[in-house]
Amino acid sequence: MKPPRRPPARAPLRPHLRLPALLPGLLPALLVGCRGDDPGKPGGGADSDPWVSPDVSERLGPGEVRAGIVADGAALFGGTSAEGREGDVKIYNDRVQFIVQAARPGDYYEDAAGGVIDADVVRPEGEPGRDLIDELWVMVGLGRILAATEVEVLNDGTDGQPAVVQVRGPGAPLTLITGALEQPGFVPALSVDLVTTYTLAPDSHLMKAETLVTWNDATTPIQVGDVAMVGLEVADALLPGRGLSDGEGTPTGAWVGLMGRQNEVAFAIFPEGGNFVQDIVGTLLGEIGPVMAGFEASAPLSSGQTRTFVRWYGVGPDLATLTSARQQALGGGVEVGGEVTAGGAPLAGARVHVMDGAGLETVAVTGEDGRWTALVGGEGRSWAATGRGHAEIVDLPSGAAWIAPYAHEVPAGADRGTLEVGASGAPFAEGYGASAAAAPGDTVALTPPGAVRVVVADGGPAQIRVDFAAGDPAPGDRALVPARPGGAMAQGYARDGELVLPVEPGDYLVTVHRGLRYGAVTEAISVGSGEEVVVDAALPLQVSPAGFLTADPHSHAAPSGDGDIGMAQRLLSHAAHGVQIHVGTDHDHVADYRPLLEPLGLRPWMTSMVADEVSPVLRGHVNVYPLEQVPDQPNMGAPRWWDGITTTDAFYQELQARAGDNGVVQVNHPTGSSGMFTQGAYAPATGTVGDPDRFSEAFDAMEVLNDGSYEEFLPYYLDLTARGYAPTPTGVSDAHGYRNGAGANLTWVPLEAAAPADVTPAAFGAAMRAGQVVVSRGPFLDLRVDGAWAPGGTFTGSPTLTVDVRAADWVVVDTLELYRDGALVDTLPYAGSPVELELSGAADAVYVVVGKGSTPMAPVWPGITPWALGAAIRVDRAGDGWTPPLPPLAFGG
Repeated sequence: MKPPRRPPARAPLRPHLRLPALLPGLLPALLVGCRGDDPGKPGGGADSDPWVSPDVSERLGPGEVRAGIVADGAALFGGTSAEGREGDVKIYNDRVQFIVQAARPGDYYEDAAGGVIDADVVRPEGEPGRDLIDELWVMVGLGRILAATEVEVLNDGTDGQPAVVQVRGPGAPLTLITGALEQPGFVPALSVDLVTTYTLAPDSHLMKAETLVTWNDATTPIQVGDVAMVGLEVADALLPGRGLSDGEGTPTGAWVGLMGRQNEVAFAIFPEGGNFVQDIVGTLLGEIGPVMAGFEASAPLSSGQTRTFVRWYGVGPDLATLTSARQQALGGGVEVGGEVTAGGAPLAGARVHVMDGAGLETVAVTGEDGRWTALVGGEGRSWAATGRGHAEIVDLPSGAAWIAPYAHEVPAGADRGTLEVGASGAPFAEGYGASAAAAPGDTVALTPPGAVRVVVADGGPAQIRVDFAAGDPAPGDRALVPARPGGAMAQGYARDGELVLPVEPGDYLVTVHRGLRYGAVTEAISVGSGEEVVVDAALPLQVSPAGFLTADPHSHAAPSGDGDIGMAQRLLSHAAHGVQIHVGTDHDHVADYRPLLEPLGLRPWMTSMVADEVSPVLRGHVNVYPLEQVPDQPNMGAPRWWDGITTTDAFYQELQARAGDNGVVQVNHPTGSSGMFTQGAYAPATGTVGDPDRFSEAFDAMEVLNDGSYEEFLPYYLDLTARGYAPTPTGVSDAHGYRNGAGANLTWVPLEAAAPADVTPAAFGAAMRAGQVVVSRGPFLDLRVDGAWAPGGTFTGSPTLTVDVRAADWVVVDTLELYRDGALVDTLPYAGSPVELELSGAADAVYVVVGKGSTPMAPVWPGITPWALGAAIRVDRAGDGWTPPLPPLAFGG
């Protein structure tokens, strides 16, 4: 039988609601609504005067505040999570700014209007925005959120009074939960009306949010709170009492907060009275993504009863600014402070952790004078200063923007950040270590760092790892300092051949490399305080098979809710690891990384393909690539699986239609809870699919190697090939952060191109569909029959297969394995010279060759041994058409 490759397309993807194009003059009436039958001007003027929204792109001074409709992209601000659009409502003063989503379909996982979707401090002209709020919902009970039908400006602030915006609507199920569980009734259809009023005063860092809950159903215990999906790739989550998320203390519930990893911004939510409760609800919500939540205690509500939930949203340069403002509103407190120095001079940008008897109380950042202050709740405080940072050193301009997923599809004039123009970064001390506990008023001294300057001979990208020579001498308090990156002192990513890494004084082993195609450099060094040590690195190209490029068809960045790296950082990390084709498979987002290649200077080294990881929970994750964005649809046209799936097969047919003729549908990590093979109960020993509703044959590729693991996936690939299927095997990192297998797990793709930039999406998709690839965790396997490339091919008779291995000098392969018809039939040593294998026998067969090594790939990946696989080779004995040795999959038993 011929291999099932692509069934004919059936129905196109479901269309989504599209907002009509509206003239700016109609936006106030159509998108925000009016005040009764005779709308007056919010904030002043006769009641009969028609209200005209103020220009919310205007910069304000002290004592001023505004709320109005965004009619010009210049009123918007950037950040990793920026998604405000024309027609949304902006409420701001001279210190802080917020965007409230109007009645339009939203990006990310919920369409619901009325929530705060962007928040930042007001920044100087030319400084990029730092929004890190993806979605912020008010939730009534587990999984029921406000879905506003009206968004209204009650007071625009032009009268000098606080600006007020009100949103009104019913409670609606959180479709991310109901869709993930495929149980529309999981969130009971109970009737509740919600009104949230946002109030911002002049000169304040805090905006009041007050939600009136009107219950219209049977008596039910109800818990009310806020749930925010946030950009944890750029920020640290902090809780009072616990500190960083790795801390062991018990959170007090006095607030929930975030601070930019390099002190760029702070955001916090404060309860009005008492503390947020710490219970199972927040834990459950944390399982669906990067969530911060603050809930009140549960209490019963009966029909006709109301409940009011009041909290404050704060944005500032540090958490101490916000906690001090809240403390002042509560009636004052005790002012504490101190000074941080280094080398006898004031140190700016050090984090100061103020602690009370329960643990962390707040976090301040020292100014240019090295000093800090905070208003706290009482006496008996202590504090410690840290200047360690996350030690992930990325070669971007100082103050470079956080890039939003759809940074290049926004209204004219909108600030979404650019890498072409840098701005001054926030004060940020890195490499200074941590202090012991001090008392208020004390001065503490941190040790000035040394520096490692790495110079790469060819001026290209490189990855640098600075390892401790004899273990970490100061691991630190996990409540106050981030973990060392991969256990190293520092890790760096150079883009133009040179990078300086600040490090604490000590003895180190420096490794410089560019992934599996190049040689590597190691050097032992000692670095003193204030000293710079230069490491020169020549990275010779050692593996460059003609007509092949390396690709990583599965990795993530900020567009993914669980991405732990920015978009620009992902490209730079991949280039530094030698990846030539990046595929942007973010969860349920169709993000385009290509416009970032030129400003990063990476176009000579790599290219990027637009893609999507479609992530239904109960049917397995699947990549679709290459794609193009659909700008008039939420998430640029990503399939909204949470709106409902009938059967997996029908869903895969939709994905095939979305991918097009040269597109690839790839089964990701096939086993486990998010793998289709497990969900469909596919048993390779018997060739049966126990749950056909959760399985489809309409895929083109499958992962055989994911972040170093192949043992669970290989039996399925071998079984499918023996049954007549020909999925393209892929090796992927599935990286969500800087490392996670990036560069160590690749797919070698046959592409005739002078440079990666010459590869078109159609050519890449066609090459992946053709399936003549090598999956690699280190080596490249050169497999040929009479000089012809063998993987993915069909040969007649009893051909002789020549096997050779090409690898960098730090990759050693010593064993070859030959599989026939899904079973291991031969294991033989490899000593560095080509090996010939006779593919003989009486019947048609399918062969798979694996190369592996027993020696870890030090110094680049010291804990990982080499492994590689060539795509299956078919042998048609009589030349009368290849017949699979095993029957096709059986469904339903």
